[in-house]
Amino acid sequence: MKILKFFLCILFTQQLSAQGILDRKEPKKVVKSGPYIGIQSGRFYAGEVGIERQWKRSDKFLQSTTNALHMGVNYSYDFYHFNPILGYDLGFWHKENTVGLTYGMNLCMRTNFDQYRVGICPTIGIKILQFHIQTGYHLLAPFNRNNSSFDANTIFLSARFLIVNERDRK
Repeated sequence: MKILKFFLCILFTQQLSAQGILDRKEPKKVVKSGPYIGIQSGRFYAGEVGIERQWKRSDKFLQSTTNALHMGVNYSYDFYHFNPILGYDLGFWHKENTVGLTYGMNLCMRTNFDQYRVGICPTIGIKILQFHIQTGYHLLAPFNRNNSSFDANTIFLSARFLIVNERDRK
């Protein structure tokens, strides 16, 4: 009788594993947040500081999805007109695979403390460990440069490093 129970138990677990019921694993979810520092290079160099929160969901080793929100401040100096330019960014980026590109969109505002320009900035980049390298284009209004007394970076390349302060695994 014990042999029959043992045989039925093995047969039952074999059927469940063949159907994939026992092999299903919940995807891992990791939430990371912390400050970042970086540098932006375009027509002018700008230093960046801000905060970022990332939500990562991984199903298998190389299959993951990462979404992130970030907000930050950058500061540059226009040596041609001898005036500083201060900028604020609020953005989102998405990465589909572990070794894929990041695609993002920022809302941005730049000021020289007399006037301000607002706009959007589509970005594309690559993220390796805690380093995030992005390139993008600031589309700032007013679009006519002659009406504005200051210029800001339009096409840029930025490099950021995230300092993870908080990490939650689920």
